Amino acid sequence: MGKARYALGMKVIKNNSKKLFCLSQGAYVNKILEHFRMHYSKPMDTSVKNGLTLTLSQCPKIDKAKERMNNLLCG
Repeated sequence: MGKARYALGMKVIKNNSKKLFCLSQGAYVNKILEHFRMHYSKPMDTSVKNGLTLTLSQCPKIDKAKERMNNLLCG
């Protein structure tokens, strides 16, 4: 069968030398943008730093901090 290129509508990207495995939902995002007639919209930067890597060690450990994080709204 060979290497998987797409799985469940997501593009599969694997780079052994960098120990990198990614799933990209670009096709799905484009489909949603087309559905809402926003596919000609221009991309813009977010407030998240480029190349930011999040790790499990950064997760809150104290119950009060966990509760505060659970109550944050995204977007």
